[in-house]
Amino acid sequence: MTADHEVRRSRPTTVAGWIAVAFGIVHTAVAPWDTRDTWTQVFAEGWWNTFTLDQATTLAALDRSETFWMTIGSFGVPVLILGCHVLWSVRRRHRVPAGLGWLLLVWASVLATAAPVSPAWALVVVGALIVVGDRAGRPVPGHPNEPEPDGGERSVLRDTTVSG
Repeated sequence: MTADHEVRRSRPTTVAGWIAVAFGIVHTAVAPWDTRDTWTQVFAEGWWNTFTLDQATTLAALDRSETFWMTIGSFGVPVLILGCHVLWSVRRRHRVPAGLGWLLLVWASVLATAAPVSPAWALVVVGALIVVGDRAGRPVPGHPNEPEPDGGERSVLRDTTVSG
């Protein structure tokens, strides 16, 4: 086992992972569809250096900038990756730390309060579920790697010496 401690599978953490995956997939699939006219232009003109971080001075440049930030420059793919990692961790009974949930919760709360009519609320839920899931996913009682009450660890190896 690669984890320090095997933990119970946490339903809140699993739900958080699936919400993050769904958020990432929907954002990554829907946003390009909504901006397909701009993408058609991008591919017609060529990929290299098609987008710029310079301030948009024309409506066309603003449209292209918005397309970038709504699609490949958005949080859709990183949230999808986070969701996949959370689900991978849960399946292997690895702990997903509450600290990660708190960081996501704080960041998503800033996003959600700045743009209340947005999908950022889904990220608030993901962060909260990770926090709750870490509390629910305590080490399995009696597992060889569960910490001893005194802070030590039980040995995974059994004494196989023969006394004579």
